[in-house]
Amino acid sequence: MSTLIFFDINGTLIKRDERTDIPFSNAVNTLLSTENIMEGVDTSARSDKDVFMEVLGKADLEFGEKLWQDFLSLYVKQLDKFSNTDVWRENADAVPFVKELKKEDITMALITGELSLGAEYKLKKIGLWECFLTGGYGEDGLRRFDIAEKAFEKVKETTKKNYDKLYVIGDTVLDIQTARHLGAISIAITTGSHSREKLMAEEPDYCIDRFEQVKHLFLK
Repeated sequence: MSTLIFFDINGTLIKRDERTDIPFSNAVNTLLSTENIMEGVDTSARSDKDVFMEVLGKADLEFGEKLWQDFLSLYVKQLDKFSNTDVWRENADAVPFVKELKKEDITMALITGELSLGAEYKLKKIGLWECFLTGGYGEDGLRRFDIAEKAFEKVKETTKKNYDKLYVIGDTVLDIQTARHLGAISIAITTGSHSREKLMAEEPDYCIDRFEQVKHLFLK
């Protein structure tokens, strides 16, 4: 039996709070010569590119490739600037859980709206980047389902395997919907953007507060 587990990043592997998006916000504000243009913008379970396009709309600007590349250059500088700070921290018991799964040679991948460059900085900070085979990232699509499909495609292309058991672990309603879209078992964790009540209304297969609560699904 082959098992594949997809993880979200922010609010799932990385603790989500007001600090999580500082590098992204700083890059946007520098690019647009603004101070708080991200205020009121919901970044949960969205691709970074989609968020960027919304922010441009607030500034009465149209998306263009040069503007996007200019932003990426600024964003990399901000990621590097904050790479040794406590902006990105382990969420709940994510680190020991993922490392145990890695020891058991369970295939893990990412489904995130985060750009791959941001994902790498964040997960390297908590020591998990090398645990994931591949992922679907913010550059792979504007919408979560597109990103998820791309992630699954990448895994199958890399491993040449079919998977009997699929899981999606995330902190939002959209992660639960994504699991359903892929035909996967959904594990909702209450440590991120959406409350237990909101998550339960979407009827996930499991709703947890810590990863240890589902260790029995994967570890003997």
